Amino acid sequence: MTDREPGPARDGGSVRDGGPDRDSVLSALVTEGQSLVHDRLPDLIGLAETVAIVARDDPRHPGALVAMLVRIRTLLIEQLRTEAGIVHPLIRLGGSPMLADMIRGLEAGQKDIERELDRIFAMTGGLKPPPDVAPSWAVLYVAIGVMADRIRRRHALARTEIYGPLVV
Repeated sequence: MTDREPGPARDGGSVRDGGPDRDSVLSALVTEGQSLVHDRLPDLIGLAETVAIVARDDPRHPGALVAMLVRIRTLLIEQLRTEAGIVHPLIRLGGSPMLADMIRGLEAGQKDIERELDRIFAMTGGLKPPPDVAPSWAVLYVAIGVMADRIRRRHALARTEIYGPLVV
């Protein structure tokens, strides 16, 4: 779901006020998650590795950036497996006594991912590359910003449209 792509949260309001049905929101969450972990993040990690090589002698380059992006991808994969494999099927079946605890676990995982994003923002000065660096460095920071926005929007959609109403 990018700003140009219609999605359940954009064109139909929320599930609670008669917008798209819960099943379509669940499907959109899985689709977006798969796009992030299988398409976007591997490309972003590859670009970060290239920039690390190009900037290896520049003390301004945040050396831990590649490892942090790999960690975010790993956390997202774990989150997606739990969502698509356990939580979403339980929601579609009408719930389970364990569902609230599982959702709380997913929300804790979301917070872990968002803390990693916050660390990246802090480490990179708000994703502002130094003015005299290679263009790939600037492109990397823009791409990280786009990816972070997508992750945060996905988490917000899950919290407000799916998990929030189920966990009181």
